[in-house]
Amino acid sequence: MTTKQELLGQLTNAQNNYVLGLAATSLFTEPLALEHLSKSNADFGTYNVPFDQVSKLLDNKQDRDIALKEFLTMLLRAIIKESFELIKDYSDETNQSALLKGQPWFQFARVIRNCISHNFQFEFTPYDKGLLPVAWKGKTITLALDGQPLPLSLFGYVEAWELFSEFKAFAGVRLK
Repeated sequence: MTTKQELLGQLTNAQNNYVLGLAATSLFTEPLALEHLSKSNADFGTYNVPFDQVSKLLDNKQDRDIALKEFLTMLLRAIIKESFELIKDYSDETNQSALLKGQPWFQFARVIRNCISHNFQFEFTPYDKGLLPVAWKGKTITLALDGQPLPLSLFGYVEAWELFSEFKAFAGVRLK
């Protein structure tokens, strides 16, 4: 069974990974970083993966914009999906699921987690449809979004950081 300290450590790891990814995004636009990447590689086991393809990709503005958007999307998926699952699993293990489900952000977060797990597209279950609309911090998920992609205006990088912050505060203060 996971301890609360382990849960908080895992959430800190998720936060650190998100921040490292944001830092990498910043570095990916630096000319010196591109030069370094063009000559660098990763060695693991019997494999050698050169980074020159990354340097070439990031050197073209249009390709860089697409690649960085996809990279940021991956970070968003990781921080929300992973953190939500960690807290849900811990709450289940420690018989605190009712406390978790009672949080004002829970249903919104659950629907967002499902959406980002399904290629950033809303696919509401009959259960979801019975709960909608759900709202958090002035953002509302309605039945009209069924089958639609997740708009960044509804849930983007700012909202991901704010929701993660609520997850972490809940885990640190409310969970036993």
